[in-house]
Amino acid sequence: MNYRSILKIQGLLLVILSIAMLFPLAFSLYYGSNDTNELLAGIAISLVTGVVFLLSFKSKEPLRPREGFVIVTTGWILASLFGALPFYFHEAFGGNFINCVFETMSGFTTTGATILTDIESLPKGLLFWRSLTHWLGGMGIILLAIALLPILGLSSTQMFRAEVPGPTMDKISPKIKDTAKILWMIYIGMTVLETTLLMFGGMDLFTALSHTFGTLATGGFSTLNGSIAGFNNVYIEIVIMFFMYLAGINFVLHFHLIRGNFSNFFSNREWRFYTIILLLAITAITLNIHFTDYTDTQLADHPMLSIYKENIGTCIRYASFQVISITTTTGFVSTNFEVWPAFSKILLVLLMFIGGSAGSTGGGIKQIRIMIILKFIKNEIKKLTYPRAFFSLKIGDQSIQEYVVRNVIAFFLIFMFLFAGITLFLTFMGYDIVTSFSATIATLGNIGPGLARVGAVENYAFFDPISKIVLIFSMLLGRLELYSVLILFYTLFYTKRLFGKMKR
Repeated sequence: MNYRSILKIQGLLLVILSIAMLFPLAFSLYYGSNDTNELLAGIAISLVTGVVFLLSFKSKEPLRPREGFVIVTTGWILASLFGALPFYFHEAFGGNFINCVFETMSGFTTTGATILTDIESLPKGLLFWRSLTHWLGGMGIILLAIALLPILGLSSTQMFRAEVPGPTMDKISPKIKDTAKILWMIYIGMTVLETTLLMFGGMDLFTALSHTFGTLATGGFSTLNGSIAGFNNVYIEIVIMFFMYLAGINFVLHFHLIRGNFSNFFSNREWRFYTIILLLAITAITLNIHFTDYTDTQLADHPMLSIYKENIGTCIRYASFQVISITTTTGFVSTNFEVWPAFSKILLVLLMFIGGSAGSTGGGIKQIRIMIILKFIKNEIKKLTYPRAFFSLKIGDQSIQEYVVRNVIAFFLIFMFLFAGITLFLTFMGYDIVTSFSATIATLGNIGPGLARVGAVENYAFFDPISKIVLIFSMLLGRLELYSVLILFYTLFYTKRLFGKMKR
């Protein structure tokens, strides 16, 4: 294991993190909020530690696959630990480091789950840092480091493989560092565009940037307690919906679109599947919340239900926003979907499992994996009917190699196993079944809101410290798509040396 290179790269990540903290510091100074010292302390500790790592560990040895996975996993953990420092030093978090790490891990993994009960009381600098963690984690702070690795004389291929979500690795350029730079340029361009459009809708720069970060990273942190519902503005909802939809698409397709390769974009089968899923879910929920016969008690307790009954346009508005938000795993909320009929809520939970496209900033299992699993099931049924026939697995005109199919099936099984295990753990800790399973998929799928006690207008503050640590781990597993984290544990506990001792 090339520990010198690993620690050297972690130093680079911490330096990047400290530089990123300068932006919330600027807002803190501008607004005169009481979090300047806390941000300065976080910057100083991260910068000094990062510089020490960079100067102390020197190595130009090539990185092996195992080391790439270790760098990515430990990088996200370090980013969350050091990123939590400004929160930890501020009185709003009461010195509870687990809560601080929960908030930053939720930010960097673009989950959007929060332990804050009063978001609007947080100072401007910390609010901006909270949202900025989304933006850094959305495209990937590791991907940013990849673009800079040649400066250190290190290869980045293995880190790219471990960082980018999806069963296969799409490259825009033959050089990984160039691919990383192009993806970040697209990301920055979309950030500028959405921020500008939101400011046209009446937001100031601080609020527009904060919500743009949450949108493009499919994170969901808002500066308001009521999330997007707090604005009650159709224009803002439409802008955010549009960019959530874009963020859920493979960013390589955005590159083709910018280059004018429209056929590559519109012929992509995953994009078609993703769009069809959204349209079908929006239609189903719209009809369900409009035509359901609500009881008098329900109508009295939740006046919004009467509006759903009277105006199908309102149903389309809220169904569209919530379906896109949940499917892309953003987690923004424009209405309290906890009051919707059971069918609509269960459908939203199913969408949490599916998630966005491979190569997007969205979480979940990913659309392409669902497509491969469905194709695999279809082929197995056909083989039972025609035992001697051979059926290749194709998505459109592209044949899917056998190792990719194995990877996808293994991923799905591990995902479901972890989902069941974490759900059982939370129920063992005394939480009800709906809260437990929805909190699990909301963190493992990097979505944020769930049902019951972690519903649309709730938070995660009530969980005990041990459960919070498990959910932090769940968020990390979901963002790094299981394998990167599991390989780290395999490396730590199942080395050749250990196997040698077992044989003796």
